[in-house]
This record gives sequence, C-alpha cells and structure tokens, in this order.
Amino acid sequence: MSTKNILVVLAFIITTTLTAQSHYAFGPIVGVNRASLTNTTGATPRYGMTFGLFSDYRFSQLIGFEPEVDYSMQGAYKGAEYIRTNYLNVPLMAKLFLTDNFNVQLGPQFAFCLNAKGYATDANGTPYDIETISDVNPFDIDMVVGIGYELPKGIMLQARYFMGTLGVDKRGTLLNNLSGTQITTQTWPHNLNNVFQVLLGWKF
Repeated sequence: MSTKNILVVLAFIITTTLTAQSHYAFGPIVGVNRASLTNTTGATPRYGMTFGLFSDYRFSQLIGFEPEVDYSMQGAYKGAEYIRTNYLNVPLMAKLFLTDNFNVQLGPQFAFCLNAKGYATDANGTPYDIETISDVNPFDIDMVVGIGYELPKGIMLQARYFMGTLGVDKRGTLLNNLSGTQITTQTWPHNLNNVFQVLLGWKF
C-alpha cells in the first residue's frame, strides 16, 4: 500500500473515531466582566456585560473544544481620564476535563474593537480625546485561562481571565501618572487589556 493510501486510511479512521466519540452542542453565553488595564497607576476597573454564542465539542471523556463569538465591554477609569472599549471577541478554548463535570480551559482569543471612547494624556502631558477605533489599536490577541463546571440541564458555569498581548492605545500612555516626566512612546509601557469574567452558558 502506498504512503498516500496509508494516510487516507489513517485520516478516515481518525475522522470516524472523533465523529463517533464527539458530542456537539451550542447555545448562548452571558456574563460579567471586571475589566482593567495593565501598567496603570491608581486606575479603577470597568464593570460590564459580555454575551454571545458558543459551540461545544466533547471529543472524549478528557478533551473538549469551545469556540465562541462574544460582545465584551472593557476599559478602565482614573479620575477624569478613562477608556471604554467594546470588542467582538473570538475565544478558541481547549478544555481538559479532570472529572465528568469539571474542566480547565486554555486558548487564544482574537479581539476586534467595535468602538472606543475616552480621555487621556500623552507622554508629554498633553490631554487628548479618544473618539473612534482609529485612536486605538483595532485588533488584539489575548491569552485566556479558565475553569468550568457543567451542571444538569445543559447549564455551564465558567470563570476566565485573559490578558491582551497588544497595547490598547497607540500612544501607550493610558491612565498613567507621568508626574511631569517626559517619556517617549517608545519606552513607555503599553496598556494591555486585563479582564476577569464570570460566565453562564446554556447548551442546546
């Protein structure tokens, strides 16, 4: 048997096995965000909603996969300065089941900024307004970790934490106390999204 035929047979066996063992469900998910930014001084979090749709694949007793599309309210406040951003988040969560119901989660999240509003100060101490997504980075890649517990009737409880890897503001100076120091945007640390979520999902 040629190598090509062997690969075809192996792909068929793997696909058949996964299809036979996997369980598929989908449904709505809703939750609460405690959002903040890294590299800030004295900032307070923004509390907001997150909601969307998920698909849930259970390939075996141990392994699952949960992609989602979520609307997420994020940002932070500091006195007169603030940043409010709303994202379309696409988390791709691998799930490891430690028991039949309890799982740990890990995966990337692709975030697309839908709108932004704020007021901040640049590295030279000059105030500026944030009015559109052109004033911030429109895209982010987050790293997500979490835990989940699956209840009867298709109910899912989850808690997640994620941090962005790209700066929210192009200037990199959101909600910082510059104290009159002249700092260039090349050396000032970027503000990263920093979000804790509590989520409730319902499988159909």
